[in-house]
Amino acid sequence: MEILIEKFGLYEGINEVIGITFGEWINTAPVGLIVGDDVRVRLYSNHTREFVDKSGTLYVNVIYDPLVFVISAFEDLGKEWFESLDPPVIKGSLSWVKFRAMLDGNFAVLEFLEGDVLRKEVRAVNRGFNALIEATVHATRYVLTGSKTLADKIRYYGRIVERCGGSREKEAYRLLVKYAGLD
Repeated sequence: MEILIEKFGLYEGINEVIGITFGEWINTAPVGLIVGDDVRVRLYSNHTREFVDKSGTLYVNVIYDPLVFVISAFEDLGKEWFESLDPPVIKGSLSWVKFRAMLDGNFAVLEFLEGDVLRKEVRAVNRGFNALIEATVHATRYVLTGSKTLADKIRYYGRIVERCGGSREKEAYRLLVKYAGLD
């Protein structure tokens, strides 16, 4: 029986989700889950990759909380952020999925194991939230490189957050600027 992961909110293309792995601690990080002919995620040389390599498991949470994306991009979420640790569910998540993860070069190829839809939330696309995600991706690279081009992109997306986002997106952007050292 083939499981359609769309029911968990994961559609063709790159889905920005929070990846959760277990090792010496609970590791949380935004990851781009790529859905196409297969399901995969690019993993960099960090704790997420290390823990996936050791455990062979990756959990993902589909969530719209902008603070969760910014904080987990730069540090791991503490236990107080979770509704449950078995399975790991971040407060406010719409769904969670557990995957078997097999490393293949810079990627992990994922095989669905189990999951659950937690909330039947209807939500329109928010340009401020989307801009915050783009700024977060650039900020994680900026802290490694110090690139002026990336700093300019972060500020560009910040203007969109300020114009189109709600109070939570704006709070998350201010935190992002601090993490990136651009304040």
